[in-house]
Amino acid sequence: MKSHQDYLKDIAATGLSQKQIGERLGKTQSWVSAAMRGLYADLKWEEGQAIRVLHAEMCSRERAA
Repeated sequence: MKSHQDYLKDIAATGLSQKQIGERLGKTQSWVSAAMRGLYADLKWEEGQAIRVLHAEMCSRERAA
């Protein structure tokens, strides 16, 4: 199973900046950066779910292109 770090790295690989990812998640760029580095070992369920939804949206788009 992928970690939230893996999901965020996949999302960033689609070309979104940390700032753009944060805007879509309702978080700051610094939060995204810290999450990508694994500084948040235990996210709230809502945060994890938002990351998974954004991952599904962005990564399915990239596969379709």
